[in-house]
Amino acid sequence: MPLPRFRHHLSVLAVALAGLSAPVAHADEEPPVSPTLHRPEVAEVTVEGANKTTSSTVRSFGQLDVGDEVDGAELEKVERRLLATGLFQDVHASTEPLDDGRVRLVLRVKDKASWVVAPTVALSSANTGGGLLYAENNLGGRAKKLAVAAQVSTGESGLYVGFLDPIVFGLPQLKFSLEGQLRSDRVDEYRPDASQDDPEILRRTRLNSASLSSELGFILFERVRAAAKYRVSSIDAQSPDPKKPVTSEAFSTGPSLRDTSLRFMVGLDSRQTLHAVTEGLNLEASYEVSVPGVWSEFRYRKFGLLYRQGLRFFSENNLVLRGELAVGKDLPFHQELTMGGTTLRGFQYRQFRGDTRLTFTAEYHFPLFKVKSLAFRGVGFSDTGAIAWRDLPSDGILFDASGRNIRGYLRESYSPTQPTVTVAQGVGAGLRLYLNNVVLPLLGVDVAYGVNSGQVRFYLVAGVTPS
Repeated sequence: MPLPRFRHHLSVLAVALAGLSAPVAHADEEPPVSPTLHRPEVAEVTVEGANKTTSSTVRSFGQLDVGDEVDGAELEKVERRLLATGLFQDVHASTEPLDDGRVRLVLRVKDKASWVVAPTVALSSANTGGGLLYAENNLGGRAKKLAVAAQVSTGESGLYVGFLDPIVFGLPQLKFSLEGQLRSDRVDEYRPDASQDDPEILRRTRLNSASLSSELGFILFERVRAAAKYRVSSIDAQSPDPKKPVTSEAFSTGPSLRDTSLRFMVGLDSRQTLHAVTEGLNLEASYEVSVPGVWSEFRYRKFGLLYRQGLRFFSENNLVLRGELAVGKDLPFHQELTMGGTTLRGFQYRQFRGDTRLTFTAEYHFPLFKVKSLAFRGVGFSDTGAIAWRDLPSDGILFDASGRNIRGYLRESYSPTQPTVTVAQGVGAGLRLYLNNVVLPLLGVDVAYGVNSGQVRFYLVAGVTPS
């Protein structure tokens, strides 16, 4: 959910234009009086209607306090900031005049149900399963978030625990997160042809991992975001499935390897999500490095550029755009870029692999009908992606500094002298269900047509699947 940012004060200067058009004053005439805009000062702030969220948390997210000047435009900004937190069903900001000419700022809010225990379901090609999720979105009434989830599926199974504090020390400009995962992935490598009706699996490898990561981020001027993330993980590969055509190792078996990385991100983000409609622009650049200097046994790098934008139409219609460029250097098997499944609908889960990826998704969301607080929304979408191996060793094996094989490439999937590019597109439609008084979406169902293969695939997500 979008986080609150520093407020910016708008200065109103009514001078030059009025002076240019005014008549010239004679010496015996009084000069005209320039119009001024009165913005009363806030003398006190009160919070009403919050049953769980603390008053200090509401005030922190509102970002308007004693001593600030206020007008109608500023009140509207406060309401949008509070709604964008996802903590409240309804928000109303108003002022009451005081005897000394100042005003009392009144923030009336209605809390959402902040916690949920729910099943999670994933149903898509090559990844079917489910689990159980506990999520608290307003821990202690201070907007801190805690999630615990366990999932078993054909593609990936594991345990996830995450904590997020979006207002460190009561400051909406600072956020902190801590995440831990135990995970077991079944990684299938397909013959790289997007036009296949039933893609052939050439090799199947089981990867087990445990990871712990922490991120510290800050926001300036309500738009500028920056963050640094440190992650440490242990990677253990099993022998390839002997029933598949390729049985040579994609990743050396043996003692587990430590993969540690440091990731930096900077960008602009003006997005806000208000009652399932997202508005605003997000541009981000990121750089991730894994070297012995950050306590890693690997050496690789990742660069990324991300574009996201939400446009509102006709009050409740929403066009959501997303484009991403990702480039990797010397990526080990478990860090490779993938496409397919929910990231490229119309194709198998993680069907395509590479070290360079360009994707673009357009979704148009529109209201269908409501049953009390339950909202049904439709979506039409188009997913397009291109992925390639850009820089590969001539012998088809990538070694780490100690000489271990961290990636054995399939001969069918690359050319050492010329990049192999796969371009794929999927189009389709789906259904989304939202409950106004709960902080989490309930259900998403998509039907997608793979333009390259002519196949139709279904995708179902119930609850929230942690990532």
